[in-house]
Amino acid sequence: MKIALITLAALIPAALSAAPTMGVFFDNPPTRLYITPPQQFSLFQAYVFGEGIDCFMTAAEFAMAIPEGLLMTAFSVPQGSLTLGDPVTGISITYWPPMDGWTPGYNVLCTIEFLFVGDNCWCPYNGATMDLPIRIVPHPGSGRVLGLCWPQDFLFDFVGLCSILCPSTICMGVEGTSWGAIKSLYR
Repeated sequence: MKIALITLAALIPAALSAAPTMGVFFDNPPTRLYITPPQQFSLFQAYVFGEGIDCFMTAAEFAMAIPEGLLMTAFSVPQGSLTLGDPVTGISITYWPPMDGWTPGYNVLCTIEFLFVGDNCWCPYNGATMDLPIRIVPHPGSGRVLGLCWPQDFLFDFVGLCSILCPSTICMGVEGTSWGAIKSLYR
C-alpha cells in the first residue's frame, strides 16, 4: 500500500507538468511572459500560445483578464479560423486545417494588439503601474479554458498562465541586493 501511494505521489507532479498550457507571450516563438515597461499611449503586440498540445487541435475557448490602463485594440487569428466573441469578454475559435500540437511544440492561437493608456511605467521610481497581470481565465460560457482534439473530438483543459507588464522584479533590479545573495539564486 505504501509503495502504491509513493508511486501515485511521484506521478502527480509529472501529470500536472504535462498539462497543456495557454498564456500571453510577448515574443514569437514563446519565451517571455513579461514585458519591459511600455511608454504611455504606445501600441504593442502579444501572442496567445498553446503549449504541450498532444493532438491535432481544431478549437479553443478562453478569456483574458487584463488590468486597468490596458486596452485591446485589435486581434487576429490564423487564416481559416472562425471566431465568436473576443479575447477579453470570452472567445471561441475554430481552426482549419487542424493545428499540429507536436511540431514545433506550441501554436499561436491568436495575436492581440494592446494600447497602454496607464501611467508611464517608470519602475526605478516605483511607479503605480508595476506588476500588471494579464491572465488567461475560463470562458464565461463554459467556465473552462478548453481545447478540442481532432479526429477524436475530445475536449481537454488548458492551464491558464499569468503574464506581467512592468514586473517589479525586473524594474527593481539588484541595487539593494548583495552579490552573495545574487549568487545564491543560481545554486
